[in-house]
Amino acid sequence: MVIVDRSTVLQASADVVWEAVKTPAAFRTVTRGILSMPVIRTRTEEWREGETIIGWVFLFGLLPFSRHHLHVARIDDSTRTLSSRESGGAIKMWNHDIKVEPIDAVRCRYRDRIEIRAGIFTPLIVMYAKWFYRVRQRRWRALAKELGK
Repeated sequence: MVIVDRSTVLQASADVVWEAVKTPAAFRTVTRGILSMPVIRTRTEEWREGETIIGWVFLFGLLPFSRHHLHVARIDDSTRTLSSRESGGAIKMWNHDIKVEPIDAVRCRYRDRIEIRAGIFTPLIVMYAKWFYRVRQRRWRALAKELGK
């Protein structure tokens, strides 16, 4: 198992960012063009703790990667933490924790922590994850500026 841990400062309050984290719309925004999960393409309701979503994941919107299982393990409003337990294809474990912490009234720290296990493909998947979350957090910074207005 390998852990990828990235954080960034967002120019929006923790409460505003946390409300966005709980939505598929924000997920689609920050992953657009990198990966898509058609099963949630039109979903408008928030993620629900305990639910499992199963559907194909396409890399770059075109390349079928895997039939993915995304289990929303925890949504904790008191700590602003969302945890998913995921797997699919070569990825045996992709445990993802998102945490949003206030810095002050108009800024917060957003953190992605991912535990990855993919057998012999782990180094390749970790390289992808590092790139993916770097891009994703850059998009979160742009989205936060819009949310903070």
